[in-house]
Amino acid sequence: MDIARNADKARRPALRAWASPAICYASALAIPFAILLVTFALLGIYPFGDVSVMVHDMPVQYADYFGWLIQVMHGEGNLLYSNAAGLGGGMFSLFTYYLSSPFNLLAWFFTPETVPQLLSWLTLLKIPACAAACLGFLRGRFLAPEAATWSEARALAAAAPATSQGALVLLSCAYALSSYVLGYASNIMWLDGVIMAPCALLGVWRLVQRRSCAGLFAAAAGAIWFNWYTGYMVCLLCVLYFLYELARRTELRGHRLRTCGRFAAVMSLAVGAGMVALLPTALSLLGGKGAHAGLSAILEGELFARNPLSVPNLFCIGITPGITTQASRPAVVISAFALVGAGTFFANKAIAVRDRVAGGVFAGFMLASLVLPALTTIWAGFVPESSYTNRNGFAILLVLVMLAAESLLALRRLPARTAGVRAAVGGGIVLAAFAVSAAFLRFVKHALPQKDELVLLECLLIAGFTALIAALALVGKSAGSGQRAHAAERTVMPKAATCALCALLVAAFVGEQTYDAQAQLRKCIYTVSGYTEDLTSLEDTYTTLSVGQDGFVRVGNTSAYWSNGGCGGGKDNGPDNMALMLAYSTFDHYSSTQESRIQELLRNLGYSKVTPFGTYYMSPNTVADALLGVTNIIDDGQPAAAQVDDSAVPRESWRAWRNELALPLGWGTTGTTQVSWGDNPFANQASMLADAAGLDGSAAEGLFTAPDVRDADETETAGANAAADGNASANADDASRQFAITARTDGPLLLFFPTLYLDDIYYEGGIACSLNVDGADVQAVGRRGSCNIVYVGTVSAGQTVTVKLTPANTAQVAYHDDGSTTTVDEALYQPSAEEVVKAQVLDLDYLQNQLSRVDSDGFALSAYENGRIAATFTADRDETLVISQPYEDGWTATVNGQPVELQAAYDGLMGIPVQTGDNVVELRYFTPGLVPGAVVGIASVTLFAVWRIAARRRSMLRDGE
Repeated sequence: MDIARNADKARRPALRAWASPAICYASALAIPFAILLVTFALLGIYPFGDVSVMVHDMPVQYADYFGWLIQVMHGEGNLLYSNAAGLGGGMFSLFTYYLSSPFNLLAWFFTPETVPQLLSWLTLLKIPACAAACLGFLRGRFLAPEAATWSEARALAAAAPATSQGALVLLSCAYALSSYVLGYASNIMWLDGVIMAPCALLGVWRLVQRRSCAGLFAAAAGAIWFNWYTGYMVCLLCVLYFLYELARRTELRGHRLRTCGRFAAVMSLAVGAGMVALLPTALSLLGGKGAHAGLSAILEGELFARNPLSVPNLFCIGITPGITTQASRPAVVISAFALVGAGTFFANKAIAVRDRVAGGVFAGFMLASLVLPALTTIWAGFVPESSYTNRNGFAILLVLVMLAAESLLALRRLPARTAGVRAAVGGGIVLAAFAVSAAFLRFVKHALPQKDELVLLECLLIAGFTALIAALALVGKSAGSGQRAHAAERTVMPKAATCALCALLVAAFVGEQTYDAQAQLRKCIYTVSGYTEDLTSLEDTYTTLSVGQDGFVRVGNTSAYWSNGGCGGGKDNGPDNMALMLAYSTFDHYSSTQESRIQELLRNLGYSKVTPFGTYYMSPNTVADALLGVTNIIDDGQPAAAQVDDSAVPRESWRAWRNELALPLGWGTTGTTQVSWGDNPFANQASMLADAAGLDGSAAEGLFTAPDVRDADETETAGANAAADGNASANADDASRQFAITARTDGPLLLFFPTLYLDDIYYEGGIACSLNVDGADVQAVGRRGSCNIVYVGTVSAGQTVTVKLTPANTAQVAYHDDGSTTTVDEALYQPSAEEVVKAQVLDLDYLQNQLSRVDSDGFALSAYENGRIAATFTADRDETLVISQPYEDGWTATVNGQPVELQAAYDGLMGIPVQTGDNVVELRYFTPGLVPGAVVGIASVTLFAVWRIAARRRSMLRDGE
């Protein structure tokens, strides 16, 4: 019996070493998961209802990417290129930004139609993973800071008091349920950075504490692989955290330089290991959104984003993040429990003054990015934010949670009364800061972003958590021999009191987080079934379109891809990617990684504006549609020179039309394939058409005829309003401006509004207005997805058309990149009629005559695959074969088996020199930088392994000696 009893006692420490962390990690996973399930159930979000977790960019961008990824997983797509990425584009950089998370392997078990369900499950998995990762960092850093080995750290952490372990669990859950995670959950790829950041900081700590390098290397490299964008932020946070720990560790004196060298080597090799993702992506972004990056981006704009006094109020419960930069509401709401803990850090005398100063500098620098746009731009990769402000919010919150964890655990080293007082002082500091901030915004700025009830609730939460923490500090017992000197001074109360206080603390925390989770996710209104119905509807239309002899189809679709029962809205606010899953070449592509050259070309031709939100097709664009090979148009009216496609299934009021003027994918020209682009898209189209026809610039003059444009008189205005009787626009107030356009010739009438589009604004649209023609609503113009040439029908010579522009909001202001602004008055009312409305009537006979001069009859497409185009072309003369596929650096071409130099035709398409006679042409795409990046990555991993093996051997030899 004694032997068995002794054996049982010997096993208890080992069992505790495994059971204690298991319970903590299970709790860190279970609490967020349970809160999310309850929130989903209350809001009817799938799997408890038909509401989808998709919000903001998720339904129009990321959901479609996941559908494409599912197809790639099942062999129906190409990871490197897609012909359906707009007019075609490389996909690897898109994959590394949006889709390279290991969690996305779950997509294998779903179909494109069930992507909304997939996104719900990914949310339910990733958010608890954030808590588990944070808990791992906090336990490793604060429960076993001096441990020399992993097993020793595990044993020390398991022996820590239950209240200490429980506090870390709650802080980890607070990190995982912050508004950054829930409010920005639509950017589901960013959650990998939230998961990897604590892992990387734990790696930094182990490197500083016991010269262990593997954890930091794996975490930093993994952060880059899983999402290079947040991976960059994680690496930057690692540098700052390393400097923070270096400043605190006095025992490193004399060894700091060596430690810095070790850290720099590990981080360099980790970045090198991530080059397989970084290098191809960097090369792609230099031709896309990254072209707007640089040091100049730091110096542009205002010095302060907001008054520093407003910062504490940003942490108020219930505040949902503002998606636009103008909303200026970062996603940094976190539990008041964490805020009180962070405040206690600076009042806790158990923490050395040196360490508190270092913590203050670290936290202050992180919080400064909420005030200084220059720091925000650095965190965002030297690219000014176009939406989702303060994307480094997770790093700010992680630092606050870290300080809170150290402070709450350090309270145990103080006498009971002192600990309670210090906790009360720390919570009082937080409460005072929040109250002053809210009062400043409420009574001075008159711009409090939340209701007064939420301010009161946050104050009560801060005060409540402060009282609970102080009470626990007073009733708790010392843990460990180091606190025995103070044990007599503590107020010893029954264990039940401590349990009751802990239960009350947990209940308050769970209630607070459940309330805030509902506030963050209440904006979910789109349905799972609506997405499936829209995808099926679009597929029914696309798959029934008439196909030409060579099988090539390119669609110009003016209908909203994603209507979701009317909740999805139109396309005027930006494009959609749904056609990507259907493998059809279209103009619509919403991606930060899209090649900028095709964006510029489509802007020059009047399709869309150059923004980070991609390209789109809002209206038939007759001349450009012909040159770019648009074979089919989906519109609610008949486009010029188009015939109805009876074989295609209509989409509500939108029908499919065959474009009779479309050139094939490839056509030859003796022109220069270069145009001096200007601000007038009509002149640009005429110049490109003349060059394609092999004519000089004078041939461009007869394509368009400008009608007479003037302000409408009272009679014309009254007539237009009478025609619009019953429409919403008929009841518009006097804010509208009306124009009379009188045609001089017969033909399609096309309109353009340069003073509204404000082309020099990169990150948004211009002045948003509704366009009404002869009493009929046509489309919205001036928004970021509707800065286009508008086809309004065919007119006859002498016919007068009344055009009405009604601003969406007379108070709207457009912000230029240089900091200047444009108002509705300056864009719509002050300019002359001819400045606001650029109108042209197209001569269809002239267009057909010039198109007939283009050498297109000899082109025959034999293969149009993702990343491969093959064709034969019988050239009438030595000329350039233009392939109306976007030019990218990854393309190579051969003619009759011989490599030829590929040219950027018209600055955005592909041009291939060919000779008279038969030519067999083949083009292939391979991601630039992928092979060098893979080589650097393999070399970095190998070098790290050799380095650490050699270091291990030297250590073993020293130990042996």
